[in-house]
Amino acid sequence: MSGEEAVVAAIRMLTFRAWREHHHYLGLEELLTSLEPLIETYEWRLTIDWLIPAIEMPENIWLSTDQVLQLFGSHPQLVDGEAEGRRVGSSATDVRLRALDSSLWDVQTARPDVAVRISELYPDAVELKEW
Repeated sequence: MSGEEAVVAAIRMLTFRAWREHHHYLGLEELLTSLEPLIETYEWRLTIDWLIPAIEMPENIWLSTDQVLQLFGSHPQLVDGEAEGRRVGSSATDVRLRALDSSLWDVQTARPDVAVRISELYPDAVELKEW
């Protein structure tokens, strides 16, 4: 297996329900908080297609995890959008969080510890075949 194939093979893609028990919506802020301390030193670039209620969002810049948590502290519902994350100082994105129609969260990661954490926290998570 070549180095490139090994990298592709190491990427895991999972999907799970955004709406949890008792009509609880798992928002971006709660999802990021559940992944701490794994993503503590991360920065995020947000691509928001639809957010309820709409809030002013910086475009095409990298924000620290704390900045994203502040932006989403009022618990807006991310209907469609994506947060791509990387370690501060790295140029490689290794965690992607995607909201689909506010009903599902998709996670794409090259980090086994993040994939394991998602599976532990959200037992309904299943493997995605494609992104």
